[in-house]
Amino acid sequence: MIKLVWRTDVHMSVRAPSSRTDDWSETVFNKLTQVREFAEKIGAEAILDGGDFFHIKSPSRTTHELVRQVADHHADYKVPVYCTPGNHDSVYGDYGFLGQQPLGVLFSTGVYKRLYDEHEVVFSIPSDNHPPHLNFSALKVRVVGIPYHGNIYDMARFDIKKGDEDILICVAHVLASPDGGRMFEGEDIIRYSDLLDLDPNVWCFGHWHKDQGVQVLGGKTIINVGSLTRGALSQDEVQRRPACVGIFCSIEDGKPVVKTEIHRLNVAPPEDVFDVEGRARQVKQQVEMDAFVEKIREGLKPSVEGETLPDAVAGVEGVPDEVRDRALGYLEKV
Repeated sequence: MIKLVWRTDVHMSVRAPSSRTDDWSETVFNKLTQVREFAEKIGAEAILDGGDFFHIKSPSRTTHELVRQVADHHADYKVPVYCTPGNHDSVYGDYGFLGQQPLGVLFSTGVYKRLYDEHEVVFSIPSDNHPPHLNFSALKVRVVGIPYHGNIYDMARFDIKKGDEDILICVAHVLASPDGGRMFEGEDIIRYSDLLDLDPNVWCFGHWHKDQGVQVLGGKTIINVGSLTRGALSQDEVQRRPACVGIFCSIEDGKPVVKTEIHRLNVAPPEDVFDVEGRARQVKQQVEMDAFVEKIREGLKPSVEGETLPDAVAGVEGVPDEVRDRALGYLEKV
């Protein structure tokens, strides 16, 4: 059996997200340690990282000290870490700039291995039934990476052909979901069903922080458990319990088999690390704003036949004069 561990979207940073009240880097290092311990416990051959390891792509805002701490943390891992670059890992989302970025430094130190384009990795178990010099494998697993490459995805990059490996794993830093579509009409979302006719046996997705779990469709294993960290204060992020995933590859009855284990991390209760009161204030302000907008919308409906929209705006009660004047100004421009 060949065992691997999946993690993604660590978003390491010197400064904590505005919604967090804890020591962010300390919290993230704790999560990384939990992943490492899980990998060592199951005897993994490697850790696969789905990208966005650093949150701030600007080198001037990710200190040398933090990069050193990350390098020191990974230096004595018993397993290598292979990483596919994400949109936060390089300026303009262009991984051609990796040489200037914090992640590029980790690649140069050797504590991280590249996993994209021609940088692939193969894990194999020699066959006991053939002489070693013949290079027969009882099990061969190949892992390839598709880095973030813009809002409009190049679908040709996903058409990865299988070679002599038993199991092909693809790591991709792109949005994916059962339904597909577009994110806010701005970025592609891969539909799971579009992957079923492609060669990879396993798809590991980063980029989307939402936990969409692990699914097996048409014989394909799709891993999409979301970010290793909780930076936002939305309800999903507060309640979500981050996870890494064990990937267990084997041959059973002459056929390749992939099994997974979702390993939930120990995390602090939301009230201990999130500015919950701040969130409550944001919600209250949003409710008040929605009510204000609804009041204006209702007030803009002409109340008598023949009344014009400017007349309706002028007649709205309980609205500050500057708001009414600005609304009338917009109507004039239209």
